[in-house]
Amino acid sequence: MKEAWTALDNRLKRNEKLNESIILEIMKSKAGKLVNRFIGFEIMSIVVLLLVIPFCIFLLNKFGGKFWSMDVYLFFAIAVCSCFLPWGAYKLYGLLKIDLQKNVSNNILYVNKYNIQLKREKKITDCFVGPVFLILLVFYLVAIKVKLSMWFFVLGAISATVLLSFWSYKIYQKNIASILRSLDEIRELKEEF
Repeated sequence: MKEAWTALDNRLKRNEKLNESIILEIMKSKAGKLVNRFIGFEIMSIVVLLLVIPFCIFLLNKFGGKFWSMDVYLFFAIAVCSCFLPWGAYKLYGLLKIDLQKNVSNNILYVNKYNIQLKREKKITDCFVGPVFLILLVFYLVAIKVKLSMWFFVLGAISATVLLSFWSYKIYQKNIASILRSLDEIRELKEEF
């Protein structure tokens, strides 16, 4: 009888360890998918910036000199894209350091670092880049004397951009919180082993 209980106890322990390892793999998979999504977004943003810079240069060469406000707007766009390009590469480099097969504490550090970088980027964009683009856009629209309907269109486009920015930032924060929860659970499960 005692041997049967011992065998049953050993089997239960093996099943428990198997279940914990399955849960661990599920958590790693979930966090890995979200990290890969962030990596994809960062790569996409770098590619877009690399395409916007030559497009702005093309517009300057083609239409430059007609309106000073458009020239300033395009120069500012080139400057902003040129600054955000290495920033995006730096964020991408930090994301690529995340390896879910290695030390969980380092992964948590890299995810928190990425979160701080996103918050800084949002503050810079919301407090400096966005308002300057808006002011330059208003100067350009006044210079070319657009109709009232165009003002409504621009107002709608600005509103949509602000809402999209707010929505995407909320999704980023939700995904980062999910990654951090998964990493905490992974750490707890590894401590139990």
